[in-house]
Amino acid sequence: MDFRDKIFLKSSENMKELPDKSVDLVVTSPPYNIDIQYGNKTSKGKVIDSKGIKYSDNLSEENYRKMLMNVFSECRRVLKDNGQAWINIKNRYLDGVVIPPFWILDMFPDMHLKNLIVWNFDWGGSTNKRFAPRYEFVFWFTKDKDKYTFNLDEVKIPALNYRPDRYKSQMKNPTDVWRISMVSGNFDERTSHPAQYPEDLIERIILSGTNKGQLVLDPFMGSGTSAAVAKKLGRHFVGYELVKEYYDIANERLSKIMEVNHE
Repeated sequence: MDFRDKIFLKSSENMKELPDKSVDLVVTSPPYNIDIQYGNKTSKGKVIDSKGIKYSDNLSEENYRKMLMNVFSECRRVLKDNGQAWINIKNRYLDGVVIPPFWILDMFPDMHLKNLIVWNFDWGGSTNKRFAPRYEFVFWFTKDKDKYTFNLDEVKIPALNYRPDRYKSQMKNPTDVWRISMVSGNFDERTSHPAQYPEDLIERIILSGTNKGQLVLDPFMGSGTSAAVAKKLGRHFVGYELVKEYYDIANERLSKIMEVNHE
């Protein structure tokens, strides 16, 4: 069975459809597990309108981490020997305390952390009890410490303080702090998914970490951003999604990209 360019409507805790060492890059943003009822509009702590898909992100901490361990164990199994994994995850604020996500390191014991990216954005939740959070992390792991794809020239950005007498090029390394806007309601890429990450974020990851024709896996596919970007950049994708509504959103999004590519 050709599993490329497909999204499976099932849990990614068992990816039996994927052979060992068949994937070049994993990129995903796992559920937050912060006990939010997604799909509801609230005001002063009360639901005032309901629309879209509803699901509660409220596993026990033990079951949450067990689920992630199962998924990431499968990701490590299907990654090629020179493969890599990019995991977008943020701090959680529970019971008045910040819980940093550094426990994610335990999920990749046999891989190597190459960068801890700080994704900085310009808007989000507000609070008057602490400084408003405006960043998330992206952990970049490689299976081999030395042999992995890194296409820096594909993702360089213009230097604001360029000096021809000191630098050969006006383009520079984007560093490990990425200022990329979150997906707002007026973005063309916006879907009804409540936690959609931006195509620009995934584009930088896929361009730097893969070559054309290679395979990108997202075990928490959501609205299909990883798949959409992969197809636009000439890569293959494979993914998993449990929620039928999101599965349908992703496939509709992909069908439009396929139509454009065939024009």
